[in-house]
Amino acid sequence: MYNLPPWLVTTRKFLMLTLMISGPKQPGHDIDVYLALLIDDLKDLYENGVEAYDGFKKEVFNSKVVLLWTVNDFPAYGNLSGLSTKGYQGCPIFVTNTKAIRLSNGHKICYMGHRRYFPLNHHYRDKKKAFDGDKEQGVAPLPLSGQQILKEVEKIDFKYGKMQKNKKVSGCFQRKTIFFRLPYWKDLLVRHCLDVMHIEKNVCESIIGTLLDIPGKTKDGLTSHLDLVEMGIRTDLAPEQKGKRTYLPPACFTLSREEKKVVCKSFAEMKVPDGYSSNIRNLVSMRDLRLMGMKSHDCHMLMQQLLLIAIRSVLPKKVRDCLTNVCIFFNHSCEKEL
Repeated sequence: MYNLPPWLVTTRKFLMLTLMISGPKQPGHDIDVYLALLIDDLKDLYENGVEAYDGFKKEVFNSKVVLLWTVNDFPAYGNLSGLSTKGYQGCPIFVTNTKAIRLSNGHKICYMGHRRYFPLNHHYRDKKKAFDGDKEQGVAPLPLSGQQILKEVEKIDFKYGKMQKNKKVSGCFQRKTIFFRLPYWKDLLVRHCLDVMHIEKNVCESIIGTLLDIPGKTKDGLTSHLDLVEMGIRTDLAPEQKGKRTYLPPACFTLSREEKKVVCKSFAEMKVPDGYSSNIRNLVSMRDLRLMGMKSHDCHMLMQQLLLIAIRSVLPKKVRDCLTNVCIFFNHSCEKEL
């Protein structure tokens, strides 16, 4: 649906609504109860098929259906896959091979070990201060296959219902998902996909909030600096005590008030073609020097093209290059051809 123009996305003709769960309390792991009828239909369509008419050959044939994957955000990923998406084993792909630490000041789980996926001769592997203070010599683990996951979750005794008392399961395997009722599900290489629009929105809000130092949105706070000190990296950003006040040294991405005005003015004076995105000028507050009320599609366009225009004259080259690479990554992820 995201590939359609905005004036067509919300029309009845292009809505594909198979299931809607309303209300403030989502079902969590009990989502399988709602999906049971759908899974039964998919299983029947795979094994027996349904008669369909081929308009080109002018003949009737037996059409069979295969569910390739689901597309969802990360919390829903955990509900549909039966795997954990939080905690020390919060990666549903590498599960027990996930590297994670808990930040004592930020009180969050931080997932490390990303450099394992670089080639062995990559220059990032030898950089200590830029990452976690150590050289990376490990190799990327192999993701678990569907057969391996099924073997693990079959051992779990899970009962549906809010009033049921299930044993607290430690680790990444929470329950056997209802999708394994499909005979081919364990053989698929990709079973669940993440919706890029959700990720783009989260990343965009974090970048904008940090650059413009928006209260409640910035990721550059006292706890972040204290965690860097504890990890022994970026020592130049260590908080400084001056009397009764704590001073945070500016980072390479810190903008002055005048630079914030330049960025906000760039957004406030942008004119885009009709149907390209919403009116960006309506999202800018020049009084507070912040962007607010951004929808998913607004963040999508900011990360694809508009952010690079706004920051081209206010940040050091190394910071601009880093943000450019992030935007290029999302741009490639959204291409119609790989």
